[in-house]
Amino acid sequence: MAATNYENLEVLEERVRKLEEKIFGPLPKDAEYPEVVSTLASLGGQLGSALGTRDRMMMVMKRLDELERYLDPTYGEAFELSDSLKLDLVLAREEHLRSQQQQLNTMNSLKSVLDSQHIADAATLSDELVQISNRFSQDDESSNAQNTYIKDLLDQYNTIISSLTETFIKMDEIVTKAEIAALPKKTED
Repeated sequence: MAATNYENLEVLEERVRKLEEKIFGPLPKDAEYPEVVSTLASLGGQLGSALGTRDRMMMVMKRLDELERYLDPTYGEAFELSDSLKLDLVLAREEHLRSQQQQLNTMNSLKSVLDSQHIADAATLSDELVQISNRFSQDDESSNAQNTYIKDLLDQYNTIISSLTETFIKMDEIVTKAEIAALPKKTED
């Protein structure tokens, strides 16, 4: 076990050395360009001493391997499932799987439409779409202005008609009174 850790450390040091060569090139390692390995070792020591005083963080660090194992995408594949359990899982998802198959068949039948020249040309029509959208916006503003103008005209018309109606009613009352006054009065016997 110690031999594999030592080998892993050597592989890691070699990778860091190659990384240093790619980053710094043949430049000498000094205060301006410190060696990455020593800097990483120093940071690792500082991190360890900072975490050492915090019990909760140490508990998490101790269980880091377990956490990595649970987060591994292949974690569930290690368990062997019986054939009957696999069958139950498939049957439980049967409706969903049939729906997915139907949707895939529909997509496959519509593939020719999706690959058509009209769809391919849609990207080039964006300028025309912007022009149409601007024209629609202008037409909408124009129609709103026209609606407001027509509403004002209708309000004026209604006011005039209402005024004429009141005038005709008053004139009818005056004429009726004049007609009644013009009638000959009956004489009493």
